[in-house]
Amino acid sequence: MQTFENTAHPIAAPVKERERPRYVPHLGKLATFIEHHGHINDSGRNQDHNIIEVRRTDAEIAFHLGISMEALDRCFSELVRQNVIRLRSANQIEILNNARLAEIARQV
Repeated sequence: MQTFENTAHPIAAPVKERERPRYVPHLGKLATFIEHHGHINDSGRNQDHNIIEVRRTDAEIAFHLGISMEALDRCFSELVRQNVIRLRSANQIEILNNARLAEIARQV
């Protein structure tokens, strides 16, 4: 019978300190893009929950930012995961946390 004490344990590879995913620099670009569109669409909305209209396709956004579609998708997913934005429709983004979005935008 194997118990925890007598089973072989795999040796973990050393973890690089502060290892960041490759798309993290692109996250700042996307956050800046969203902020910019938020300022363009600024029309007396609630400061905490801004809904912005982006009349571009994902391919156009990726081209404009100089990143791949895969990186753009990962960046959108990360912003959603962190509760910074919510994708409402094909062309609407709701900004849930303006302060966090600005912080990410400044990490470029």
